[in-house]
Amino acid sequence: RGKWAWDWWASLGSPRYVCSPMIDQSERAFRLLSRRYGVDLAYTPMIHAEPFAANSEWRQKYFDAWRPVLDDRGVNIDKPLIAQFGGDDPETMLRAAKFVEPYVSAVDINMGCPTEEARRGGLHTHSPRCRRFGAYLLDSPNLVKRLVSTLANGLSVPVTVKIRVLDTVEETLDLALAIQEAGAAALCVHGRTKNQRPKLADRTSGLWAAGPKGLAADWEVIASVREVVDIPVIANGGIETREDVLNLLQTTGCAAVMSAEALLEDPDLFLEEPLETHDGTPEGEGRAQVRRILRLCREFVDLAEEHPSTLEYTPTKPHLAKMLHRLAGEDQYICRKLEEQGAPLNIQQECKLFLIRSKFDDFASIRGALDQIEDRYAAEALPVLGGPWYRRWRHLAPKAQAAPKKAARGRPGGPAPQRARAIAE
Repeated sequence: RGKWAWDWWASLGSPRYVCSPMIDQSERAFRLLSRRYGVDLAYTPMIHAEPFAANSEWRQKYFDAWRPVLDDRGVNIDKPLIAQFGGDDPETMLRAAKFVEPYVSAVDINMGCPTEEARRGGLHTHSPRCRRFGAYLLDSPNLVKRLVSTLANGLSVPVTVKIRVLDTVEETLDLALAIQEAGAAALCVHGRTKNQRPKLADRTSGLWAAGPKGLAADWEVIASVREVVDIPVIANGGIETREDVLNLLQTTGCAAVMSAEALLEDPDLFLEEPLETHDGTPEGEGRAQVRRILRLCREFVDLAEEHPSTLEYTPTKPHLAKMLHRLAGEDQYICRKLEEQGAPLNIQQECKLFLIRSKFDDFASIRGALDQIEDRYAAEALPVLGGPWYRRWRHLAPKAQAAPKKAARGRPGGPAPQRARAIAE
């Protein structure tokens, strides 16, 4: 039944490594950098459907793939590309998606965002009619099906959906089957519920236990979804390292794995071989990490200058803050206060000040800050890096993901065996 979906997936090159849709973060420059180091499929930042459908200025500002990026062979290197939209009105979503239809490989419906903005439906200044989007749509299965079927029937490109798991496995499987029946060509499943947010880890005790009451991404539920649907499934959640990537693929048998936060920090996350080698000594490893991080930062700055963001406040420095976190991850407020007091600064605090003093729209200034950071670490006899940005909300607990109880059934990355289930109405 899902052969058409797998044929479409094959036409994209059977992607395995996916760059997540991220608000103001998966813009063209970052997509191109991550594609350079292993990403096979990328999503645009999420687009609010209501203003996008109504306002041409909004369309020019929030969609950055109107023109291709051609290599020497005339191939668009910013494809395959999926545009993600957020909204709760099927007709509005369709009108918005129609504008980008000729420029993308598919259109995705955001049913996974767990933020407060998603609960409110965005800002009323730009989306006055939208009441919710993202994971807050999942409580209304009829609306979910109408959104998917309206876009699937109204567009010439396939429709995909990104969801979070629900409170029970049964509810999640029924939802996945309903989305498939409505016409989705692929499904991305994040293994946490909308209430499982690592950002809240410090506020609630015991959140790191696996399961509905914890913060761990449940890979077994993702594997169960992959077993019951006939369309490609992308696994998402609980990814920090390349080892995690491979474990998630093996555990779930999914067609692909998607990363957001880990990829923001390490755009070479999916790279099979280390970007920088070393001699195995602590000093060699530290210096190789410094070289790797700064190399990625400089390549990103070059791409950001070549493919400038259309946003009022470009995301160049926010991206660099994440990529440089292990070199300059100190709190900027504390750094400024210490500097004002004339207090001694550690290397991370010094490097944070180098970065925040650079101007967000001045690439020469930003490159100068990177040079200062490089010089400062070169002066260290034994470079010691700080903790990863990925763990800024996760420092209270070890990495959390469900260990596989059994191997995923069916051909890895292929259609799952058919299993009859009732579709939730």
